[in-house]
Amino acid sequence: MAISLCLSLCTCAAFQAQAQVKTEKLQVLSAQAGLVGPPAGAALQFTPSAELPLADGQEFGWRVTLKTTLKHVRVREELTLPAEPKTWGDPEPGVKRKTSPDGRTATTEWLLEPTSGVIQSTWTVTSGDPKGSWVLKLWIEDQPVQVLRLQAR
Repeated sequence: MAISLCLSLCTCAAFQAQAQVKTEKLQVLSAQAGLVGPPAGAALQFTPSAELPLADGQEFGWRVTLKTTLKHVRVREELTLPAEPKTWGDPEPGVKRKTSPDGRTATTEWLLEPTSGVIQSTWTVTSGDPKGSWVLKLWIEDQPVQVLRLQAR
């Protein structure tokens, strides 16, 4: 029993050291939810907001500023709505998405390449999307979860 305890402790210490190396390669500086508008120059215009107008075609999403040496970062996003929407739409090529059995949560996983230390993702409001509190949870590499909220009206 003492040997397995030592093995567990050694494995745990090795895991913590490995996690620390990854943490040193990536630091989340800020995370925001907001509205996305027409391009301003070469980039989409992002306006931080906690309010989401339920207007057909309104784009919204999140933006995370990172300090990292990684060329690509692994992202998992969970978007949970107060009720099942009429559609979640089709994911982009190379993006893995699944929905919860109750249809209220879409989980999306993919790799993103930071541009000037920023990663982001967008969604588009469609008719039939539910009013209420929308919650975005983001996991970036092995960093603690980022929780962002939008109030859809």
